[in-house]
Amino acid sequence: MKLKILAFCILLGFLSVGQNATAATEANLVTNVQLQSSLEKLKMDLATKEELQVLVQEQGYTLTKEEITQQLIDTQKSRIAILEGNINALLSLLAVIIAVLTLFCGIFVWVSRRAFSSKVEEVEKRHDEMKQLKNEAITKMETVRELSSYLNVSIREAQDLQISLNKSKSAFYEEIERINQLGQYVNFLELKVTRSEIIRTFVNEVNQSIKLISDLDYWLEGTLPNYGHALIKVTEVFGENVIKEGSDETIQEKLSYCLKSLKEIEDSFWKHAEISLEWEEYADKDTDDFIDPLNDTFEEWESTYKDITKVHGIISAQISMNPDKFKART
Repeated sequence: MKLKILAFCILLGFLSVGQNATAATEANLVTNVQLQSSLEKLKMDLATKEELQVLVQEQGYTLTKEEITQQLIDTQKSRIAILEGNINALLSLLAVIIAVLTLFCGIFVWVSRRAFSSKVEEVEKRHDEMKQLKNEAITKMETVRELSSYLNVSIREAQDLQISLNKSKSAFYEEIERINQLGQYVNFLELKVTRSEIIRTFVNEVNQSIKLISDLDYWLEGTLPNYGHALIKVTEVFGENVIKEGSDETIQEKLSYCLKSLKEIEDSFWKHAEISLEWEEYADKDTDDFIDPLNDTFEEWESTYKDITKVHGIISAQISMNPDKFKART
């Protein structure tokens, strides 16, 4: 389009030059110098001037203004036509290129939009999944908070129960200790009662032993119905060689040793009986292994007392069976 406008301007300039030439002296003829000047004024390109010069040289004569004008017009039309063809070809090629580029751009945009849409859908899907996970996480956190709250309550309740249990346990141990002390005190009271019964029994048996010893002294001072047999039986009770070696140990000698032991044990018993058993002293002792010395002394005394009772029975039976043979001391 610009080339067409340029050609139109050139044509107008040329027509103006032609009009000026008509006013000149030489109205019908144009010299070579004038042609060069006209071409300079029209600012024609170098190729156009050469073509015109060749044309003038081939003609061999001087062209008229109309012929030059017509030649210029024809040449410009030809050039313009060629230029328009080239321009149209370039425009067509450019249109094809633009169309191809547009197609590629459209395909690229379509593919890009499709890929972008796919990515957007994937991102939205991921976003939805993240929102779902976030909601699930919030739900889990709320559940954990509730469980933590319940756990804290349970821990506090367990601690309260532990405190109550410790108090109950302490009270239980205190009660057990009190019961143990009470049981120990009951044992102490039983021991006191037992000691009283032992003393009462001991007093009764001591009184009986005095009667038995008195009878034995009376009988042994006289003549027994069968002394030898009585000695054998008494030896079975008291044993042989009680105070001396040999077979000539008499019943009186054996009995006197036994009575002496009985008296010593009796004195020891009364010493233990005089010692009062107090609760404070008893509570500090190991009651499982505690042995009352009064009871041991009583058992030892009672064993000797029973031997004397046996000897009394032996001699009493012999005299009862042979009363006429017993001779009392006079």
